[in-house]
Amino acid sequence: MASVSRASIKSSLRQSNANYFDNLADSVATLTDSNTFTDFIATADDKGLQIGTAGISGLAASLQTTGTIAVADDSVQVGKYCTVSADAQTLTLPAVVIGASFIIVNIAADGGALLTIAPNGSDKFLVDIAGAAGTDNKAIINTKATQLQYDYVHLIGLSAVGWLIHDIRGTWVDQS
Repeated sequence: MASVSRASIKSSLRQSNANYFDNLADSVATLTDSNTFTDFIATADDKGLQIGTAGISGLAASLQTTGTIAVADDSVQVGKYCTVSADAQTLTLPAVVIGASFIIVNIAADGGALLTIAPNGSDKFLVDIAGAAGTDNKAIINTKATQLQYDYVHLIGLSAVGWLIHDIRGTWVDQS
């Protein structure tokens, strides 16, 4: 595929008197023949996250290791999100609290950490990663081989029996 520059896109758009598309072309990142992005900066902000003192949407980070997270300590409701940086960690969700919200971010370097998120034994993810009805006590896993820094999952307690996977980034699989 030939490289298409922003200038050639703009030129074509000007010929059709589509000036508003001309302005849009100024903000488009294009692919070169080597299929890499130009005009692209890979920072935490670009990945949709801001890690640091400001946190995600003003939330404070709560560094986690294997164990059970709690609504009172680690949830969005108390102004926090969970971060995990060590390999082979399993975070267990508390029994579902309807409306509770957890954002869990894998902050390890690319390929650096397997992360497993398990529901409470009698709870489930209402819809699993594969898109099927969830199964009680089956975890979701951010695989180490495909893990990228800032992969995350946002979970919301939607019903008394399960968690909604509201938003997700990265490669995750269902526990078999």
